[in-house]
Amino acid sequence: MQFKHPEILYALLLLIIPIIVHLFQLQRFVKVPFTNVKFLKKIALETRKSSRLKKWLILTTRMLLFASIIFAFAQPYFSKIDTQKNTHTIIYLDNSKSLSYKYNQQEILKNKAQEIIENLPLSGDVSFFTNDQSYKKTKPNELKNLLINLDYSVNDLSFKAIELKINQLKLNETNTVNKVVLITDFQSSKYFNNSDVTNVNSNISLINTSFNGQNNIYIDSVYILKKTTSEAVLSAVIKSNNPISKNISISLFNEEKLIGKTSALFDNNKESKVDFEIPSTSYFEGTLRLEDENLAFDNSFFFTLNNPKKIDVLSLGNENDFLEKIYTKNEFNYKHQNLNELNFDLIKNQHLIILNELIKIPANLSVVLSEFSENGGSIVVIPSRESELDSYNSFFNSLKIGKINSIDDDLLEINQLMFDHPIFSGVFENEFTNFQYPYSNKQFNSNFFNENPIIKLENGNSFLSRINSTMGMTYWFNTPLNRNSSNFQSSPLIVPIFYNFGKYSFTGSELSHTIGSDSYIDIAVSLQKDRILKIQGVNEEFIPLQQVLSNKVRIQTKNTPSTPGFYKIKNGNDIIKTIAFNYSRKESKLDFTDINEILKDNSSVKVSNSIEQTFTNLKEQQEIKSLFRWFLTLSILFLLLEICILKYFKV
Repeated sequence: MQFKHPEILYALLLLIIPIIVHLFQLQRFVKVPFTNVKFLKKIALETRKSSRLKKWLILTTRMLLFASIIFAFAQPYFSKIDTQKNTHTIIYLDNSKSLSYKYNQQEILKNKAQEIIENLPLSGDVSFFTNDQSYKKTKPNELKNLLINLDYSVNDLSFKAIELKINQLKLNETNTVNKVVLITDFQSSKYFNNSDVTNVNSNISLINTSFNGQNNIYIDSVYILKKTTSEAVLSAVIKSNNPISKNISISLFNEEKLIGKTSALFDNNKESKVDFEIPSTSYFEGTLRLEDENLAFDNSFFFTLNNPKKIDVLSLGNENDFLEKIYTKNEFNYKHQNLNELNFDLIKNQHLIILNELIKIPANLSVVLSEFSENGGSIVVIPSRESELDSYNSFFNSLKIGKINSIDDDLLEINQLMFDHPIFSGVFENEFTNFQYPYSNKQFNSNFFNENPIIKLENGNSFLSRINSTMGMTYWFNTPLNRNSSNFQSSPLIVPIFYNFGKYSFTGSELSHTIGSDSYIDIAVSLQKDRILKIQGVNEEFIPLQQVLSNKVRIQTKNTPSTPGFYKIKNGNDIIKTIAFNYSRKESKLDFTDINEILKDNSSVKVSNSIEQTFTNLKEQQEIKSLFRWFLTLSILFLLLEICILKYFKV
C-alpha cells in the first residue's frame, strides 16, 4: 500500500490523546450520600465491570474512527509501481523485410502496427523506434500517424544495436521507470541471446511475431555460368526455407520482354538451379521473376550484362604461367614485363599490378606505385626468397602501411580461410574443414596497419592479407609462391583468389548490387572540372559519393537507392552505364531463434505472442487502485458503531 500524502500519517500520533483520557479517567465524580452499604458494594462491583468494558469499546471505535479519517486523507492506494516515479515506455517495432510476410492475407508488420494503435495510449511518456527511425517522447497521436505510414527498411538491427538504441532513448532521471517492449520475429541473423537481453537492465517484454509453418521461396543469386563470344549461360539459384516437392515457374525478361521460361525442380530439397542461354554480344537488362504470395520482395532479381571493359593487369618480376592462365584474354588485358624493360608510363593505365617475387623494389618504382595506389589502383606483393627487406620496407613506408620485421624458415600448413572475406564471395557454397591444405616453408613476419587477413597459417599469422593503403588496396603474401617455398600454386585456391584480385581492381562488371551494402562502382570516364556523376531511376535520383581518380571515377553507394530496379549513371544528360540493385537476401531466410528456449531460465523477461496482452499487463502495472473511499466508509461505520455503543450499551 502506498500513500499520495504520506505526511498526513503523522496525525496518527494524536491518537495518544484519547488513550490518555481513557486510561487516566480524567472525569469528575459526584458524591451521593447513601446508607445501605451492603447494597452499594454489589452495585459498585457490577457497575465497574460494565463501565470498564464500555470504555474499552469506545476507546477502540474512536481510535479506529480517527485512524480511518487520517488514512483516508493520506489517500492510500495499491499499485505495482512506485507512482511517485514517471513511467517511460520504449517500443521497438522491427520493420525489416522479413515482416512483410503475409499471414491471413495481411502483412505481419501492418498487422502489428494496427495492434499497437488499438492498444494505445499508455500512461506516461512513450518513445518509439524502428530499424531506421527513432522518436523520443512522442505524443500518442503522433505515434499513431507514424504507425499508419510506417514502411519497410532495408536495414536490420542486431540485438546489440537495439540495446544501444534503448540506452539512447532511456530517460535517466531518478524519478523515471523505463519499460521496454520489443516486437520482432527474432530472425537468427539478428543474433539474440540471453546475456544480451538481460543486459538491457530495464523492465523488458518481448513480443514474438514469427509462427510455425512459415516458408519462403526466393531467387537467391544470379551468375554467369559460362560465356562465349556469342552467348552466355545465365544460372540462377532458387531457394526454399523448407524442403518442397513442387516445381516453381521462373521467367526471364529483357527490358520487360519475356524471352524465356523454365521450372525450378526441387525434388523435396531446399535448393534448385535453373539456366538460361542469352546473347553476350549486346546490352542485356534482365529480370528474373517467380510467384510466391507469402513474401514478395524477393520474387524478382534485377541484373545487367554490359559489354564489360577488360581489366588491365601488369605483372612485374618473375614470369609465371599460372598468371597467364588465370587472366584470360576475354576478360583481362594481361601483360608481363621485367623491371629493366619497364615503361613507367604504362603503370598509371593499369587496374592491377602484381609484384611477383622481386628481389628489390627500386626507389623510382616505389614512387610511381605509391602514386598508382593513391589513384585507386590495386597492388599484389609476392616476396622473393632473397628479398631485400630495406627496399621492401621503403616501399611499404611510401604506402604508409607498415613493415616486414623478420624471416622464418618453418614448415607450416596454410589452413585457416576467412570464408566471409569478399575475396571468397561466391567461391564456396559451404564452409569446409576436410581439405588438403597447402604448406609454406618460408615466412616474412610483418606488422601492417589496417591488415585484414584472408588466409592464415596454422600458427595464426597471416599468409594472405588485404591492407587498405590510401585510396587503393594492397594484397600481401607472406610467402614466396615459387614451388621451392610453397605448393600454393598447385592448390585450387589460387585461381579464385587471383581472379578476384583482378575483378575487384575494377568494380564495374558486377551483374547487380545490394541495397544497404557498401558498393564500389568504377566508371572509366574523365570528368571535366566541377562535373559530377548522378544516378537516376524511375522514381529516384541522387548524387552518390564519388572520388575522381586519374583514369576513372569511383562511386560508392550504401543508403541509396532505397528501391530495387535499374538505375542510369549519368554525366549531365549522357547515360554512361546502367546498373541494377536488389534487396539483400538475408531477410529471405525465415530461420528464427527459439527465444523461449534461450530465456527459459530467465524469469525477469516476459515473452509473448500478443501485443494486446502485453500492453494490458503494462496498463495493469500502471493502474492505481485508490482506497480513499474504503477508509472514508470505514470511518463512518466506526462513528455509527460508537453512537450505538453510547446509546444502547447500558452500564
